Amino acid sequence: MNDPTSLPFDQYQRYRMVSDLLSEVRPRGQSWTVLDVGGRTALLRAFLPSDQVHLVDLEPSREAGLVLGDGSRLPYQDQSVDVIAAFDTLEHVPPPLREKFYAECARVARRYVILAGPYQSVEVEEAEKLLQQFLKDKLGVEHRYLEEHRHLGLPVRADVESFFQGAGAAVSSIGHGNLERWLGLMCMSLYMDYTPPLRGIAARFFRFYNQNLYASDHGAPVYRHAVVAAFQGAPLPMNGARAPERARAPAGAVARISGLAFELADFDRAKGEWETVRSGLERAITELSADLNGHRATCSNLQRDLEIARLALSRERAEQARAAADLAADLDGHRATCANLQRELDLARAAHARDRAEHERVAGELLADLAAHRSAKAELEADLDGHRGTVAHLSAALAAASAVSQSSA
Repeated sequence: MNDPTSLPFDQYQRYRMVSDLLSEVRPRGQSWTVLDVGGRTALLRAFLPSDQVHLVDLEPSREAGLVLGDGSRLPYQDQSVDVIAAFDTLEHVPPPLREKFYAECARVARRYVILAGPYQSVEVEEAEKLLQQFLKDKLGVEHRYLEEHRHLGLPVRADVESFFQGAGAAVSSIGHGNLERWLGLMCMSLYMDYTPPLRGIAARFFRFYNQNLYASDHGAPVYRHAVVAAFQGAPLPMNGARAPERARAPAGAVARISGLAFELADFDRAKGEWETVRSGLERAITELSADLNGHRATCSNLQRDLEIARLALSRERAEQARAAADLAADLDGHRATCANLQRELDLARAAHARDRAEHERVAGELLADLAAHRSAKAELEADLDGHRGTVAHLSAALAAASAVSQSSA
């Protein structure tokens, strides 16, 4: 934390208040050891840069030197630190443990215990109730810490003072944070914090308060008290700086805060109108989104159908490719068969030609033989006819001879 004045005003109040009180009682040039109980944020170190500030808390953080521990059972030796301080912490301690908390602080502190925070009163409880109602009605949130205040109950300041007096300490209670101003500023602060466009304005608002209004913001009734217990004769801080005549703000400072409040009211009205328009736009967007989702569903179905069709087409193409491959294979088989048949036909034709030539040759030879046989037959028939003539001649001669013979006889 390089610039403490950039802190939200309510945080700056509590830490600056304790820092101021310690500066009143610190011997010049002396450095103290300080234990911040519930101080996991380590903000106190920015307000006490010359002191050695230790931290103890139930919840962890990344701050160096943080010790995890319970305020009702501090892991420190007796009188081991000069100052124990707690900032808006006591109201978050369960009531049965609060007296143990006081006792542990009294045991470990060597000089001072300062317990700063809201204490029980009708005015403070009413202010917190109004703030919580504002948060619910205007921002729709429940503040965690305010809820704990209500649930656990604020501590009773007289009980705290009485305990430390009984422990041998001198006790003083010093108030800060005019209650009416605190309530208005808290409403403005949280409204800006929960409205992102206003956070830059909130940062300037915090710095303005911290630099100009903090010093005079202690007019009664107040929201916060610091119960200071001084041990071993340590002096109590003086309360003169918080006299009523010093509770007046610098000229014009409150007017500037009031102006900001009016500006925020105007902003809130404009925001309400804008939110009405935005609600209409959101309804239109919702309807368009529903239509778009319907179109997306339709497109999704069409896409699914297209994917199914593509898959079917892919399967069909694969089937056709397979069938074409089979047909090509069959055609190649038929072509091979035809080639084989053609080859066999060519061989058969060649064999037939050879056989025909052979047959023609043989037929020629047979025809030649037949002609020869016919010629021989003709010759034989001619010879036979000659022989027949001879025989007939001989037969005639024989018959004549026979006749002659018979006649001779």
